Amino acid sequence: MDNKILDHFGFSCLPFSKALSPQQALETESFTEACSRLEYGIKGEDVLLLTGPVGVGKSVVLGAFIHAMDINSYTPLYIRGNGLGDGELYKAILAGLSHEPPRFTQPAKRMFYSIIPELTRKPVVLIDDAQDLKDSALVNLKAMTNFNHDSESRITFILCGQPELKARLKLIQFLPLMQRIRVFFHMKPMSLQETIRYIDHHTASAGNQNPLFSDSAKADIHRHTEGIARRVNTVCYRSLINAAIKDKKIIDSVDLFLEAPCDG
Repeated sequence: MDNKILDHFGFSCLPFSKALSPQQALETESFTEACSRLEYGIKGEDVLLLTGPVGVGKSVVLGAFIHAMDINSYTPLYIRGNGLGDGELYKAILAGLSHEPPRFTQPAKRMFYSIIPELTRKPVVLIDDAQDLKDSALVNLKAMTNFNHDSESRITFILCGQPELKARLKLIQFLPLMQRIRVFFHMKPMSLQETIRYIDHHTASAGNQNPLFSDSAKADIHRHTEGIARRVNTVCYRSLINAAIKDKKIIDSVDLFLEAPCDG
C-alpha cells in the first residue's frame, strides 16, 4: 500500500510519518518558542520543563533541538523516562557519556559525580516521557545538579512530558526540584492556519508541490484533530490511502477518512 501511495501521488517518501528530518520540521509558533526557551535555558539553568498534550509535537522539538545544538559546547543525551529509577538514570547518563556504568547504584553515583565536573562539554540530558520516571529519579534530579556548591551549571536536565507531569511536580516531595525550574514552556496545538501550513508542508516535503487537500478538507481536519499534530498525521495518512484506492488526486472533505479502528 505504501508503494501505491507513492506512485499515485508522485511522492519520493511517505508524508505524515516520522521520516522527516529535524531540519524539515514545520516551525509553528509553539515549536519556535519551545526551542528558543530551551536554547536559552541550557546555557545556565539546571532543570528545564517542556510539557504539552499527547501528540502535540514535543518529541519533534527535542529532535530538532538536539540537531541544532552546538556539539562543541554540549553533549546531548536523549533518554526515555519509561519507569527509570534513580539508579537507572545515573547509569543511563554514564552510558550516554561512553562510560561503562557500575552494576550497583552507589558506585554509579560516585562515578557520576567524579566524571561530570571534568567534562569539557556540558551534558544536556533530555528525558522524554518524563512523567513515567519513578519518584526516586525525580527526587534525585536536584541532587544531580549539585557539585560542591559550584556556581557554574555543570549539567542540564530537560524534562519533557505530558500535562500530568506538571501536576505531579506540585507534590510536596518534589518541591525542591520545582524550585529549580525557572525556564519552562507548555506547548499548544496548532491553529487553523498552522494546520493548513503543516499539511501542505508535509506533502511538499514528500515530493509533491501541489496542494493535495482542498481548503475545506484542511479546515475539517483541523476541526476533527483540534490541531494536534499526531492526530493530523493519522487522518491525513488514512485519507491518502482512501484517495489512492479510489483513484482520486485531490482530497476533499467527503474523501477524508476520520474513523478510528474502534469506531462503530
